[in-house]
Amino acid sequence: MPFRFIHTADLHLDSPLTSLALRNADLGDLVRGATRKALERIVDLAVAEAVDAVIIAGDLYDGSQTSMATALFLMGQMRRLDAAGIRVFLIRGNHDAQSQITRELTFPPNVHIFDGRGKPVKAGALASGREIHVRGVSFANQHAPASLLPTYRAPVPDAVNIGLMHTSLAGASRHDPYAPVGLSDLAAHGFDYWALGHIHQRRVHLEAPWIVMPGNPQGRDINEGGAKGVTLATVAEDGTIACEERHVAVAVFERLAVDLAGVEDWQGMLARTEAVLGGARAGAGGAHLVARLALAGATPPAWRLRRD
Repeated sequence: MPFRFIHTADLHLDSPLTSLALRNADLGDLVRGATRKALERIVDLAVAEAVDAVIIAGDLYDGSQTSMATALFLMGQMRRLDAAGIRVFLIRGNHDAQSQITRELTFPPNVHIFDGRGKPVKAGALASGREIHVRGVSFANQHAPASLLPTYRAPVPDAVNIGLMHTSLAGASRHDPYAPVGLSDLAAHGFDYWALGHIHQRRVHLEAPWIVMPGNPQGRDINEGGAKGVTLATVAEDGTIACEERHVAVAVFERLAVDLAGVEDWQGMLARTEAVLGGARAGAGGAHLVARLALAGATPPAWRLRRD
């Protein structure tokens, strides 16, 4: 039997959205609860796909704002995975390190939280007998200015090696530097799959070995736009790995451009805008669409648009 796992990161459970709530209370409530719903959908997916493990590469919480209610919700979802026989491997990210209750929780026995030593843990084995080993490094401090890679032990020989790391890689806009590391250094370490976290936009950096930043499963504002999800990975009997993205977001943020060139009147503007919104809504995969419109182009109704 193959070994299958879900890779996610940066859930930021119950992340505050004060500015959005002030503008539209219903919209604020929808998106504020979306981080929880995204985790529920991840657990639903894990159970439906009968995966062997869920891997969380840091930032379950949203820093010092974490409440006991958030923690209890998280525990309930971990128990659902435990009841389904699904193991959980997680590391603490920089936001988790800020949380006052991170170390006060006692997780169910299916959850393994890596410490700062990078010791490998056997997660399972293929029918061929080839073992799956997972390792990660958590940080107690919210700041990690140096690379964590030297802390990770060498790959286990004749095994499939999976590493969890919360890192900004070589740097990314809108993200503080955290445990910087080069892609070439990760690739040379000898692991088969690097499960990364910290940057909120999905990107598959390499496929041999796999170096995957899944992005956050639920965007929280217009700067975290586009479809959001997790990576579902399958390790075949020969040790090769196949990955696919699965969307789990409740709401999708999008910046939408509406070209009004050639539009002669107000009704034409509405029709053009409706068409753009309809296309984006269809591409949202059933999630709520939260859109910011930018209208451009020479059009007679321009004066009225500016006025109204």
